[in-house]
Amino acid sequence: MVSGENTVGFDNSRRRRGRVGAGTIATMVATVMGLAVSLFGTGVAAAAPADDGANYVTTLRCDSVNPWPAGTVKVRVDVFNQIRHPADGLPGPVIALIGTDRAKRVALEYTYEVSVSWRNLRTGRSGVTTVPGRGYTVKWQVDIHPGSGPVNFTIRQKIGALAFFPMTNPKYSTCSDRAVA
Repeated sequence: MVSGENTVGFDNSRRRRGRVGAGTIATMVATVMGLAVSLFGTGVAAAAPADDGANYVTTLRCDSVNPWPAGTVKVRVDVFNQIRHPADGLPGPVIALIGTDRAKRVALEYTYEVSVSWRNLRTGRSGVTTVPGRGYTVKWQVDIHPGSGPVNFTIRQKIGALAFFPMTNPKYSTCSDRAVA
């Protein structure tokens, strides 16, 4: 028997006219409900505003060798402080590091792991935050919570190709800077 073959008989294969199936009715109801929600809104939840008062500090270049046989992965890291609503939802003070290669999406995927080690120069407190990722471009965000004061941080990127297995042909890069939390 061929997969998908009808074994019940000829009568089951005829199309019956004049009847509307339950799936068609459900689709129509969902469409009407979606239209009503888009016209009148729900008013239940709201996202944090795009500009929540974050202070732009600087942009770092943290380029990496490409794990694919192509040009350099040019990662730019934007550094922000004084963020009222951090992406991770934890209380401040926080420093947000947002890395992106700003390249057009390609057909080849990357896997990456970004570790940020930091040290608060006022309190001596230190830590490491690691974020994994996967995508057609390199885009990541790391929020560090070092406490108030000047903070030194070092970004370590491990970028690999997704070629049957994640992190194939990994390449490493490091950059560092300072910001005040």
